[in-house]
Amino acid sequence: MDREQDGHGGRNFEERAARDAAPGNGNGNGGAGSEDVKPPDGLDPAATAPTNGFTRRQFLGRAGIVAGSAVLGGGMIAGLAGCTDDEGDTAGTTETSEGQNGASGAQWDDAADVLVVGSGAAAYGAAAAAVNAGAEVVMLEKGTAKGGTSYKSGGGYWIPNNHLMQAEGIDDPRDEALQYMARLSYPQFYDPQAQNLGIPQHKYDLITNYYDRGSEIIRTMDEIGALRSMISPALRPDIHPLPYTPDYHAQLEIDVPKQGRQMNPTDGAGAAMIEQLAAYADEQGVRLMLEHRVTRILRNDQGEVEGLEVETPDGTQRFQARQGVVFGSGGFTQNPDMRLAYLRGPIFGGCAVPTIEGDFVHMANDVGAQFGNMQNGWWAEVELQTALDNPSVPNDIWIPYGHSMVMVNRHGTRVTNEKQVYNERTQVHFYWDPVELEYPNLVMMMIYDSKVAQDDTEWGFRYPVPMPGEERDYVIQGQTWQELADNINSTLGGYSEQLGGWNLVDDFAQNLQQTVEQFNQFAEQGQDPVFHRGETPIQQDWSGPPLPPEQNAMAPFEGSGPYYCILLGGGTLDTKGGPEININAEVLDAEGNPIPGLYGAGNCISSPAAQAYWSGGSTLGPALVYGWIAGENAAGSAAGSGATESTEPVGTTAS
Repeated sequence: MDREQDGHGGRNFEERAARDAAPGNGNGNGGAGSEDVKPPDGLDPAATAPTNGFTRRQFLGRAGIVAGSAVLGGGMIAGLAGCTDDEGDTAGTTETSEGQNGASGAQWDDAADVLVVGSGAAAYGAAAAAVNAGAEVVMLEKGTAKGGTSYKSGGGYWIPNNHLMQAEGIDDPRDEALQYMARLSYPQFYDPQAQNLGIPQHKYDLITNYYDRGSEIIRTMDEIGALRSMISPALRPDIHPLPYTPDYHAQLEIDVPKQGRQMNPTDGAGAAMIEQLAAYADEQGVRLMLEHRVTRILRNDQGEVEGLEVETPDGTQRFQARQGVVFGSGGFTQNPDMRLAYLRGPIFGGCAVPTIEGDFVHMANDVGAQFGNMQNGWWAEVELQTALDNPSVPNDIWIPYGHSMVMVNRHGTRVTNEKQVYNERTQVHFYWDPVELEYPNLVMMMIYDSKVAQDDTEWGFRYPVPMPGEERDYVIQGQTWQELADNINSTLGGYSEQLGGWNLVDDFAQNLQQTVEQFNQFAEQGQDPVFHRGETPIQQDWSGPPLPPEQNAMAPFEGSGPYYCILLGGGTLDTKGGPEININAEVLDAEGNPIPGLYGAGNCISSPAAQAYWSGGSTLGPALVYGWIAGENAAGSAAGSGATESTEPVGTTAS
């Protein structure tokens, strides 16, 4: 396969934009904040609300929506085409300092050794590392509150061979761990017998660096009091040989430990993680400035990054970075133009906060950065009607709840394992039928019976199924399969403009009844020979409510109604494409060389995980680790000097 065509090459961004938006390159839609919205990994399901305790009003407030926050995103396509918007907005451009600041002798409004953009996991990881190295640090946050999407996440971070595993005597050998990551991230290249496992050198280096440094970094954060960690416990320890959350793909032979890599803060989820990191940063004198929206990267005549232009409550200001700038500002889930241009699947939203609009994409493009992985997201389904009303949803759907439950497409047929983890399951929405010329799975119908509806089990992954007695306007009902089908079609008709007239086929009800009859047979036998539902450790651990493992998360439907339906659409936690970085978290230019003084981590850069979701915490893990690496390197060298372990330039065919 031509590596330029797998989405990870290093072409000039304008060329990539045109290519990705062209017919035949995906469907022109797609989908994935700050870092890592995760299910409440390892937390007591009975004590964990789907939105981590936030009402929707509180969530929108925490997201920090400020006036004009959508301007940058809205002008994306026009800006890349060399146009300006109607008001001449210059957000996302870059300038040299000659005649304005720095080398010219003009004054700065503020200054620090290291400027960090954002305040989620990647940003706080960078701030912690930089201040620990003795640097003066200022954090610039676009929203009105700290934490971004990380704050509302489950707070899990996946760290192979972490120090707590080692203390428990859980073996996580390097060779097999690298094989696991490479196999999932680059299946089109993976060869366990080949040099670098068959994957491009640059990508291999990022993965090996993550394994080699992750445990050390998380241990250091624990030792200095920045982030206290624990291994995430399983929800069903009664069915596992170890009491920890299973890896998402523990069925693979190359996954040696199976469990123990996923970690959480000792005192909670994402909010606890951010509060711990923020407390450390505050104690060390890090300044956090809210409602400070970065709009420009400022460079000197040598191309070295010297500072940032920032929109503040007091007007436009210029901040000097004496040593470096780190971006940890999240992806572009909440920028509809970017979703349309780059993502490979039709998505309707995600749980990234509203400020996650791809700001870094514009600015990095203007300094000549190399881009990669723009077509991928951390995929997760969303409850459709909520997403159509507001694409920044309170929560995604991790594993659909209930045992007498199936998911079907517009033809009334199952097309996936309902209990598969969210990243894999969501991609079924992107299937294009080349014969019928349609997206048959654009919307998936989550069908369940009264046993599920009346089940009063409190479970961390119950959403969006309401508790008994709770009314939700997105729940569709019908006494018979035909009545349910009619009511589903009526609901879809109300969103006809947003769905392109997508609806159910005429024989949906008949097909659905046959689908349920077949599923009932599978449930009675305890085996799903078609999609192997409930057969992996994570599916058994998370499915809820608890069933004996041999039932594989299946139970027969009731013989009569009422029956229920919730509409599901494709979505993201956040996107995971952007500028390429090297093992020092330096942002690379189009030739594969570091851009002096510019670093990145988290969902605003091209993820080291590529297409993969290694396991719970695979968003926050690389965010924390590469955030720390970015911060320590930014603090350790003057702008323009580069990190001490710079790699060889990354060519366009090797990325």
